[in-house]
Parts: sequence; structure tokens; C-alpha cells
Amino acid sequence: MTILYLYAELMGYNIPVLQELSTSHNAQVYVVHWDKKKLTPYKAPQIDGVTYYNRSEFERNDFIELAQKINPDIVYVPNWYDKGYLPVCKFLRDKNVPVVAGLDNQWSGSLKQWLGCAYMRLYLRNFFSHLWVAGPSQYEFARRLGFSKNKIIFDFYSADVDKFKPIYQEKVLAHNPKKFLFVGRLEPVKGIDLLLEAWRHISDKKDWDITLIGSGSLKSQFKDELGVTVKDFMQPEKLVEEIRNYDCFILPSIYEPYGVVLHEFATAGMPIIASDTCGASSIFVISGHSGYQFKSGNALDLKDKMERIMQLNEDEFNDMRRNAHFKGMKITAQTSAAQFMSVIY
Repeated sequence: MTILYLYAELMGYNIPVLQELSTSHNAQVYVVHWDKKKLTPYKAPQIDGVTYYNRSEFERNDFIELAQKINPDIVYVPNWYDKGYLPVCKFLRDKNVPVVAGLDNQWSGSLKQWLGCAYMRLYLRNFFSHLWVAGPSQYEFARRLGFSKNKIIFDFYSADVDKFKPIYQEKVLAHNPKKFLFVGRLEPVKGIDLLLEAWRHISDKKDWDITLIGSGSLKSQFKDELGVTVKDFMQPEKLVEEIRNYDCFILPSIYEPYGVVLHEFATAGMPIIASDTCGASSIFVISGHSGYQFKSGNALDLKDKMERIMQLNEDEFNDMRRNAHFKGMKITAQTSAAQFMSVIY
């Protein structure tokens, strides 16, 4: 079995799926990935059965030459905005090789999306046979793009649940240290300003504090904020150790197509507060059960949800931890890889 992955920027959560394809499905996986203009400094590890290529080293014809050389049984492309990938997709579709495109953009029903659908219904057929969607909102988009139900697969993204699951098992018996956590890019689109505004409006903080972990243009802005700690971006291995010190994860994004980080922290047994624009919140966050959703851009609503977490007693908090963990375990690298391979099985 040979798989060609024409990827964008590799992240830590991609690695378990690649490992699963290599081991459980006995595949040789060839991964072309972006190595320039990356959003994070993450470095992918070497994996048996997986060969990496830098996207910057490929010209248009190089992709077709690689495809001819490895003769893939199936191809994955994360999106269709890297125009350099499209010619080889068309080349392989003409040979009846399944080409699966990823879709993490939510269906919003905007005029732009409606206008694009008619054109894309014809356009996409030339390049892709299936769409691999992240969740319900993406499924709605895929259907409107003209893909039939049997050409849409799920579990596009998966956290590395084996890394985060032990944290939940530890936290069941742990004392609540009263710490909120944000992990991600420290940029306006992530709603960091909103989070700090909500925090300032909480008059009785009940010994709680907030830690922000990441890099970005807003990093220096919050270093002197009372009750707020800012830490540098961490590689996944270090991050897994770090988050054992926290209890509630907040993702206040103004725009977030999906947000694998919600899956990670749900699996770790951390109640989640997430804006209703986060695509993954509809999968992992049930308000009052595994955390709370709040209205995007509304600092007072975020403040209210933070205060609700702060007011939980220990039993209520542990119930929410358990519920978050069970939600997180619904999707794994195994289910994600199996969804992808179901296209040819």
C-alpha cells in the first residue's frame, strides 16, 4: 500500500495518524509538506515507513514525477489553495486513483460561499474524488459543494489521544490548582484581547489565574498583567508535561475553523470554555456538561462562563473532567486513519 500525502504545515497531531497508516495499514507514506513561512516552529519526527519531502524543493512537474515513481494507491491533499498540488491531483484522477481533499472550513451560509458553490461543484470534480471533513459544519459545506454522502468521510483531525489520556487519569485524584490555560498563537484572531478583558471584569478571582502558552505579536503585551503568566511556545512533548499543572482550557477565538487543541484538552480531562465559532466546540463542548460555549466576541459572556467554572465544587468539577475526557475519546488516530483508508477498502 502506497500513500501520497500532499500536505501543508505538519503539526504534532498529524504524527499519530501517519504512524497508524504505516503500522496498522502496512503503508508506505510519502509526505510533501510546507517547510517555509510556517506558523509555528514545530519539527516533525522521523517515522518508520514515512518519507518526508520539503514543499520548497518541488516545482510543478516534480509532483507528477514523484507520483509516477511511487505509484500511489490513494492521495491526500489538505486543501485546494496550494495550486502547485492541483496538476498532480488531476493527473492521478485521470488514472482513477482516489484523491481525498481535507475540509476544515465551516459552512456559514455567507453570500461568498453560496456564490462559490456552483463554480466549485464543477471545479472540484477535476481534482478530488472524496472530501474528508472535520465535523458537522464541514459536512454541510461538503454537501453543498456537490459531494454525495458516500463520498464524504469524517474524523479529518485527531489529537494524539495516547499522550493526553494519562493526564486525565492523573487528574481524577488531583487537587484542583485553580488555573486557566490558553495554548495557541498569541494573535488577535485567537481572541486573546477578549480573554484579558473578561479576566479584568472578574472582581472575585477566587485564587484563580491564567497562563498563556505560545508565540505571536501580542506576547509582550500581557507580561505585566496581574494574575496572568505568559510562556513560550513548547514542543508537544514538553507541553504534555506542562499542562498537568492546569485545570480548565479556554479557546476564545474570533475565528477558528476547527481547533484540534479542544480535542487534546478534552482528552486530558480538562473542562473547556470555547467560543461558538470554534468548529470543534460542537463536538467536544456541551455547556454545563464538559465545559461551556460562549458567544464569540462577547467578553461579558466569557466572563460569566469563567465564573461558572470557578464556582464549581470539587465533585462537580471532577464530573466535568470525566465528561470532557469521554467526549475526547470519541475520535482517535485509529478512527481517523480508518476513515481515510475506507475510501479504498
